[in-house]
Amino acid sequence: MSKPTIAATLRRRAEAVSPAEPSAVTQSAEDQAYEVLFGGKLVPAGGKRTAQLPIDRLSPFRTANIGFKPYSEDNLRALADDIAANGLLEAIKVRPLNNGYEILSGHNRVAACKLLGWAEIPADVEPVDDDRAIVIATVTNLQRRQGLLPSERGWAYRALLEVHKHQGKRSDLFETTSVETQPRLTSRETVACFFGVKPHDIQRDVRITYLIRSLLDAVDERRLNLICGVTISYYDEETQKLFLERLKTEDWQLTVATMQRIKKACPPPHVSAAVLGKAWNLIDAERLQHSTPKTISFNRKKFAPYLSKISSDQELEDLFLEFLKAKYS
Repeated sequence: MSKPTIAATLRRRAEAVSPAEPSAVTQSAEDQAYEVLFGGKLVPAGGKRTAQLPIDRLSPFRTANIGFKPYSEDNLRALADDIAANGLLEAIKVRPLNNGYEILSGHNRVAACKLLGWAEIPADVEPVDDDRAIVIATVTNLQRRQGLLPSERGWAYRALLEVHKHQGKRSDLFETTSVETQPRLTSRETVACFFGVKPHDIQRDVRITYLIRSLLDAVDERRLNLICGVTISYYDEETQKLFLERLKTEDWQLTVATMQRIKKACPPPHVSAAVLGKAWNLIDAERLQHSTPKTISFNRKKFAPYLSKISSDQELEDLFLEFLKAKYS
């Protein structure tokens, strides 16, 4: 079976798992996603149960950096109001950890219930290993949440790719299937097929997680072009800090074309401040030299009574410049 055929099959399986509406998610959705992403049939670990858990015994997910940011204050309050009116429609998911429980899915629901003064919350409890925990913590958010930031997608995809690579080294979690005799997709291809995106999209989003925090925040806030951010991510931390300082002085004005020229003149991973500054200044100077001067046009009918009193275009230009200086100096 060719890779395109496998990819098509994987997409069909993913579509069968992915719910049309959030309320349609079943308890086994993450199990099915796990099997789709990693092949074979998951051997149940057992011990799954539902219980009312004390909120003060819950801790945030810390097994891996999966990047999802908490709701804003307004969105959290809206969620709390909805829970107060309609109840908690879906239990959170946790695993036992260090005499308490690690939240795998439902951080915002927990925060909303805290706002409401709840002491307990319904939870699906299952003892799972770190890899399985990462899948539970990422898949639902990637499927459900709208408007994810580039960094949120990037960290989640990166965590899933690490799990996928790890699972390729073990066979104790799955029953043997014929999939093992078929050509294998790469980790990136497998994750891309499941979520209905292109492998290049996965690569791009994961790549920006190698940016220093200030630059990654700038990408999320759309001050720094995503493609420029990807290119800068290939430089080491010291060089990225040089980019950061320069971008601050230029009010974050950096085009893809300029970034590509900088990369060509100063290949990653490391560039000194002197070399980067010289190359950047040269590119800026050339761009200004070849830029088209801005022209100003007026409706001559509006100015007709005055133009007859002006002897030349030069006099008109001088008068206009004099006015601007008086107005804005």
